[in-house]
Amino acid sequence: MNKTILYYTSNHEDPVFEQKIIDSLLENCGNLPIVSVSQKPIKLGQNICVGEVGQSYVNEWRQILIGAKVATTEYLIMAESDFLYPPEYFQFKPKDENIYRYDNIWIMWLEKDEKYKHYNFHRKHYSEGAQIVRREYFINLLEKYLEQFPDWYNKSYNELKSRISPYYYESYTFFHGENPCISMKTRNGTSSSTGILHGKPNISKNLPYWGNVNDLRSKFL
Repeated sequence: MNKTILYYTSNHEDPVFEQKIIDSLLENCGNLPIVSVSQKPIKLGQNICVGEVGQSYVNEWRQILIGAKVATTEYLIMAESDFLYPPEYFQFKPKDENIYRYDNIWIMWLEKDEKYKHYNFHRKHYSEGAQIVRREYFINLLEKYLEQFPDWYNKSYNELKSRISPYYYESYTFFHGENPCISMKTRNGTSSSTGILHGKPNISKNLPYWGNVNDLRSKFL
């Protein structure tokens, strides 16, 4: 077994919602080892609680780095606290690339505002929340990037001098799954905005494995 699931959370989501995310993860991930890095204690795999250091992308990357150093496998499977993953996401067998990204990503909004009453799934090109990375390579990337942030960082992403991720310029390889990963936008995450693909093929009310958008929303609201 050369993969570990790395689950990271700032614990800013509603606890009932996040437990549903964790339950789905455990249902679909098989017997892979899990390292979870959280800001409040949670019961998921080997948990590392860093304390309530605040929500920011820099802190997210630091939490990922902490978890990556605890894991011992060659590869890490990223898992976020507002993401649904189908079984095949965890079943992929990486060979020798440094970064793999799932090629079937859809967005689902969970706002209760009346202006969002016409709900659809919207496809996205990729997400860093649905990627598999070579652990040692990833550690080196994160350590180099975080040299400019020697401590936890509580300012918003828009205040960063350099608003790019540690792996923005790194090459990656797509891996395919017929069943999508779903990123849910609750307004409680680090960012509520996201890029989506346009055109009718990238909009749907029903997705394989997950079903109808309104039924899925009702399950997680």
